[in-house]
Amino acid sequence: MSGRFDLNLLRVLVALHRWRSVSKASADLGLSQPATSLALGRLRKSLGDPLFVRSPSGMLPTPRCTEVVECAVAALSDIDETVLHRKAFDPAHSRRDFVVTMADVGELHFAPPLMAFLEREAPLCNLRCETFPIQDIEAALEEGRCDLALGFFPNLQRPALYAQTLFMHTLVCLVRADHPEITSARISMKRFLQLSHAVVTPMGRSGELFETKLKEMGLQRRVQLASVHFLTVPAIIATTDMIVTVPRSIADYYMRLENLRMIEPPINVKPYAVKQFWHPRFNADPAIRWLRESVVHLFGTQGDAVRPPKKTS
Repeated sequence: MSGRFDLNLLRVLVALHRWRSVSKASADLGLSQPATSLALGRLRKSLGDPLFVRSPSGMLPTPRCTEVVECAVAALSDIDETVLHRKAFDPAHSRRDFVVTMADVGELHFAPPLMAFLEREAPLCNLRCETFPIQDIEAALEEGRCDLALGFFPNLQRPALYAQTLFMHTLVCLVRADHPEITSARISMKRFLQLSHAVVTPMGRSGELFETKLKEMGLQRRVQLASVHFLTVPAIIATTDMIVTVPRSIADYYMRLENLRMIEPPINVKPYAVKQFWHPRFNADPAIRWLRESVVHLFGTQGDAVRPPKKTS
């Protein structure tokens, strides 16, 4: 690399690494695509590395690229906050795509209030809800392909990530309002096992808590409906004598759609923590920090306690 290096190119490199796309990086930076491509060419020449290689899934960074980006993120953050004294974030005028990942049912809880908030406070910003394989979420957060993970993600309880509890959640059962056999606010275990059940398999990791509890107790039930489409469930429950077990916030949503009744399950499942997760690389990013604070403002009931990543020796 030559002795003189244009530090402005680092912002281009970070954006390209984040979006893995020249067009998306250009939009994020407010540059034309030709200007971004030209900057990439200069970066490759200066660093003596291709930096990105094409693949069916998009632009993949080389190890050298990732190494430089890690240093660049820290350096640019210091420059922005210490040298330039830039404001944390201007939501009213910023144009930015925020990328979050959450289970499908999590979108029912998080997305409507969050979109209403963005429309009011950050009208030029966009929200991208993307799905990543469970085993890839941590990497997506580290690489900047995802800003936040929202929900119940026990596999992310690792020291490498920041984690903040938003609220504690519970599971409840739903039946149709005029169910002929269920009249009380809590169902007995005997009646619970006699009924036919609907189970939504991708409803979120919270469903595993209930299934695990049933197995631990050696209980079996008839699963008459196993579905991957949660939006069909309220209509099905409303027109049958079946029962379904879902997170309480989802039950509230279902009850607005159909004439259903909420009852307490016969199994005491401990409340579980719904959290937001992010990577230390972006802890100081003003926009992501604003997003995190907005999420706490909208959904947080547990204070601002944050579990920081543990330092490794």
